[in-house]
Amino acid sequence: MASVSVVSHVKTLALASPLALSAALFLVVALTVRYVLNLPKRLNLPVVGTGNPQDLSKDLVEGTIKYPNTPYIIPISPPQVILPVCVLDEVRNLPETQVSFMKSVRDIFLYKHTGIGEDRPEIITAVKVDLTRHIASVLDGLQDEIQYSMNKELGACEDWTSIVLYQKLVRIVALLSGRVFVGLPLSRDEEWLDSTIKFTIDAVAAADAIRKWNILLRPFVAPFLPEIRRVKQHKARGGELLAPLLQEKLHASQNEKASSSKSGDQRGAFVSWVLRHTDEHERYDPRVLGVNQMVLSFAAIHTTTMATTHAIFDLVSRPEYLGPLRDEINQVLEEDGYDLNGDGSMKLKKSSIPKLRKLDSFLKESQRLSPPGLLSNTRITTAPLSLSTGHTLPKGTRFGFPSWAIHTSTTAETFSPAYNPSTAKGPTEFDGFRFSNLRAMGNGKENKHQFVTTAPESLNFGYGNHACPGRFFASNEIKVLMIEVLKNWDIRLKGDVEGKGGEDKRPENYYNEATVAPNPLAEIEIRRRKENDL
Repeated sequence: MASVSVVSHVKTLALASPLALSAALFLVVALTVRYVLNLPKRLNLPVVGTGNPQDLSKDLVEGTIKYPNTPYIIPISPPQVILPVCVLDEVRNLPETQVSFMKSVRDIFLYKHTGIGEDRPEIITAVKVDLTRHIASVLDGLQDEIQYSMNKELGACEDWTSIVLYQKLVRIVALLSGRVFVGLPLSRDEEWLDSTIKFTIDAVAAADAIRKWNILLRPFVAPFLPEIRRVKQHKARGGELLAPLLQEKLHASQNEKASSSKSGDQRGAFVSWVLRHTDEHERYDPRVLGVNQMVLSFAAIHTTTMATTHAIFDLVSRPEYLGPLRDEINQVLEEDGYDLNGDGSMKLKKSSIPKLRKLDSFLKESQRLSPPGLLSNTRITTAPLSLSTGHTLPKGTRFGFPSWAIHTSTTAETFSPAYNPSTAKGPTEFDGFRFSNLRAMGNGKENKHQFVTTAPESLNFGYGNHACPGRFFASNEIKVLMIEVLKNWDIRLKGDVEGKGGEDKRPENYYNEATVAPNPLAEIEIRRRKENDL
């Protein structure tokens, strides 16, 4: 239908204006030549697998076993070169002028049309420097907000109630994130909440919508696609909603005492940090702040929701972990005491959360077997890249590392029998306390295997100069949520009256190329715990 419509428009244009038709044809030819010249060169590398998303994990394992020290290709769209882990240190800190993470993101989301992948260094700096530095102070806001968000989203829930887990969690995570990113009262505004959640969904839909069109026609049709318009509307409306807070922060910045406050729960403290790193000519524009907040929501809300959903699915299908995780929380409370939220409810002290090593381990193990993706450190070469394997990747080559194969391999030191206690399960099996048991062994392992650790055998948060800058915040946000669930809620698989669980009954993950996602429609059952249940 699209091609017929285009032909009709061309005929109309030819009849109306031969000169205009000539100009249009010249533009099409120029775009075609440019497209052909920019096609990556063909690579003479072995191809593994068929590119079937359901088989990709097996293909990565097969390819990594077959070619442990040389690159190979998996035929997804576009094809992806898989590099061996032995060259990870060669490329992990290369600059964008040689290998580009941002170009990879822009290509996936068709940046020229959707705007997704815009370089916003002020956000990266605010997250990496200010937010990470003030993690302890933002915990107060998170622990206070978890009470409000759970009550709001789940209600009384005195009896077993079936919920669509992802749909509930995404709103809870958006409330928690918003409490830190923009502060009260905007974080609880329903329009703001709705926009920050839907921005990611609409951005993905926009990329999918424009991808259906021929590459030469995309510049002409993109402005008229409703999905593209919705992305722009989120950014514009975000700026309008943020305008009063922006004016407040700009005014407060003239007061040294107000601007130097380190309270993470101060209204819009994160906004102040972002503004501090924003170029002066953009600092006063609410539209720029709106774009920054939507970019932040894109990176934070759904990724955190997916990780938490995976963890709860793993918990309800393996209920034998509920008791030990609750016992660990109670033990820390007994040893450290507790603080109180504004409503008088009990919360762990900030210094207590790092002591929950079993919870940290459970989250890391859940992420290991249900990662955000089967590949890590994906990049596109922006110049020819010579590797120690003897191969040279031409400019424009998309590559990544087989994190799934690494994380499930007995040849990886972290998962080898020699490195682990004798009770450890094999790397293809779920072992919730795998990493806390490793840390308990000592000998330098105490701080090596944390949830936020990045290393050649721990790649789910990336590794090198593009390791996830928000992982420390995300880790604490997930833990606050999980602590609340463990302390105050009973959970089980839907229909699991006896609470027996069953790994085979865990909702299956969804796969799209190398992306892994929890089932967004799967239900579990939940109810409030009684005071004497602990």
